[in-house]
Amino acid sequence: MAKLTKASLQKGLRAAIQIQNGKLPTRAQLDAAPVLSQWVLSEVGSGLHCLVGNVSGHPLLDPGWCTTSVVLVMDPHHRWARTVSRLYRLAEPLALEIPDKS
Repeated sequence: MAKLTKASLQKGLRAAIQIQNGKLPTRAQLDAAPVLSQWVLSEVGSGLHCLVGNVSGHPLLDPGWCTTSVVLVMDPHHRWARTVSRLYRLAEPLALEIPDKS
């Protein structure tokens, strides 16, 4: 996770407010967003969550496992999440179920 700045925090909060007011990410924004696959939602404390997953297409990180900044808004049905620092497209989540061998 990259160091957050006051400017990036403000940008993320503005985006979250826009989403709350009904302005969802556009197809162009989603197409430009990094992809998280094999992701899980992880609690970081005080009721806040981040995503942990395998990222590709990130402008600052090499492909591989990463931890995002705090999730502000998430729509797993439409497969996207807005964190403090950026928008992510969500591929398949990590399957945590243990198959029943009986």
